[in-house]
Amino acid sequence: MFGLFLTSACLTFVLMFLMPLSVFSRWATLPIAILTFLNALFVTVASIIATVMTIIFRNVISGVSELNITASIGASFFAFMWIASAFAIFSWLIQTGLCCCCASRRDVRKGRKRGSEKAYQDGAMTSGADDDATPADSQPKRGWFRRRAS
Repeated sequence: MFGLFLTSACLTFVLMFLMPLSVFSRWATLPIAILTFLNALFVTVASIIATVMTIIFRNVISGVSELNITASIGASFFAFMWIASAFAIFSWLIQTGLCCCCASRRDVRKGRKRGSEKAYQDGAMTSGADDDATPADSQPKRGWFRRRAS
């Protein structure tokens, strides 16, 4: 259990610096998604083992009535453990979604995928500041956003 928590903490530290690299390419996202899955797996398995161990220890310690000893489970311990597990699983789901579902700006610019046209136009043209703009002026800059022929 402690080894899994320690491994997860080290992986989380490494992933803090690797996550921004997943924005640039899907090929960079795949190994990062694998590391994120391992991190979620390690912290979740460690949380399950810790939960089972503490419940067993509480039952064993409280089970001997001749000793007059009682035990209780700390709520903050469980809260931190399971919140960490939930966030690790959530980050793995987001990273997996980035790996296969999202279009990068490079893909939109090169015409491989269609993205939102509004996201790649000039801010002045979309804000309505230039009311007397001709339709040619409101088109995106050449080379910035290439439309696919449909």
